[in-house]
Amino acid sequence: MGDERPIVLVTGSSGFIASHVISTLLNNGNYRVRATEKSLADVDAVEPVKKTFPDVELFEGDLSKDAGWKEAVAGCTYVHHIASPLPDLTNQPKGKEADEIVRTAVDGTIRVLEACRDAGTVKRVVLQSAISAISNGMRGNSKSKKDHVYTEADWTDPDEKTCTPYEKSKTYAEKAAWDFVNKLDDEKKFEFVVLNPAAVWGPVIYPRKCSSHELLVSVLTRQFPSVPDISMPIVDVRDVARAHLEAMTNEQAPGKRFVLWSDTVALIEVAKAYVEEFKSQGYDNIPDSVMGKFLLWTASLAKPGAKFCYSLLGVHLIYDNSKMKNDLHIEPLPWRKSAIDSAYSFIEAGLVEKKPGYKGQEK
Repeated sequence: MGDERPIVLVTGSSGFIASHVISTLLNNGNYRVRATEKSLADVDAVEPVKKTFPDVELFEGDLSKDAGWKEAVAGCTYVHHIASPLPDLTNQPKGKEADEIVRTAVDGTIRVLEACRDAGTVKRVVLQSAISAISNGMRGNSKSKKDHVYTEADWTDPDEKTCTPYEKSKTYAEKAAWDFVNKLDDEKKFEFVVLNPAAVWGPVIYPRKCSSHELLVSVLTRQFPSVPDISMPIVDVRDVARAHLEAMTNEQAPGKRFVLWSDTVALIEVAKAYVEEFKSQGYDNIPDSVMGKFLLWTASLAKPGAKFCYSLLGVHLIYDNSKMKNDLHIEPLPWRKSAIDSAYSFIEAGLVEKKPGYKGQEK
């Protein structure tokens, strides 16, 4: 007798978050898992997926093309759409390149949803959006009060001057998705859930860097002489993966957005945690003082990363994660665990040099 477990599709298989969603689904054991990658000829992207998850069936699915999506979705009961263009967050593109990021995110999302509509087997779709579609990323909406608590009712204003191409892409793509789903004929409807995670920290599964880890790596490897005085709203990738599973199966989830947020963390607190954890293991050059505003401004004139940090000065965003806790039953992991586990995974994966005094993480 054949395998009758429901088939679950995860788009963007080589991505940081997608890797954890695939792992969580496989560990659950109740599903057959397939995934898409932009190009199956891209060895650097595909080989880590095949090596890590040999039981996952891979399909080609390019967000900018129609080909492949019908085949990838055929027979699926659930779809997690995670794939999305991700430019360097510290050095956002401009002009036609910026427009292309927005267009690909929107058109790609609609391509996936059209395939789900046409398949006739899809029960529920979980779309991963981001806080980029809620609070203008990590800067906050200029029209909101300083002490505003962001909820699922908030939306980024893409017309704000500070709104980046990435933030626009997530906002327009999510709005297009809601519009598409709400206009479906009754006989074509499927259940729909959106997740809006903050900046995602946590251990890597594939040995490759991702944008949400850039600041953590910069602290651990002392890319700044001191630490920019900024704070970041974060969530652990393992909580995001758990949220995907809950959003797929939870009866209270359909028709809702969910903010995924654990805490808003000052980068200097991360640096102090790294000094405490890693100084005795040979990482004795971690910065432990706050960079002055003038020095950061000076650095921002030449370095995109510093310019990005300068834009976050004085911003400390707070979110209401009660729906995450109450509806999805997820109590978020502490930020310190996310930061420490991230750093150990960077070292183990070879993304950060392993010092002679390195002892590894205690189990």
